[in-house]
Amino acid sequence: MENSEIDIPLSKEEEKEKIDFLKSKKFDDFIMHPYYNRNSYIKHAVEIETIKEAYYKFDKITKVFKRPAKKGFKYSFRYKLEESKSLVLCFYLDEKPLKFFNAYFDYTNYDKKLKKKLQKWMKKQANK
Repeated sequence: MENSEIDIPLSKEEEKEKIDFLKSKKFDDFIMHPYYNRNSYIKHAVEIETIKEAYYKFDKITKVFKRPAKKGFKYSFRYKLEESKSLVLCFYLDEKPLKFFNAYFDYTNYDKKLKKKLQKWMKKQANK
């Protein structure tokens, strides 16, 4: 993920709508975007078998984000696999045909990270 791109969290309703949309599709309904196999190597070293296996574990999705794209948005679905290991699957859902374009593992413990940010902010507020 490029640092210049900002993940926009979805509302609970929008999140449910996007997850339900994925549930209505098979992984094979998505066309592979060339970005996934850029220069004939897998960009983030997540094998397609791993992606296909995780895709159907919709109950593991903890967060959905979107980022602006040329046509609509790029959607990222965070699947929590272990305490500090998530798999992020990225799709173009606003394009026809639908496209899958990226997958990467994220080893950030988001609960811990958010707690730290909140503590830092509260400390700042208390010192005003």
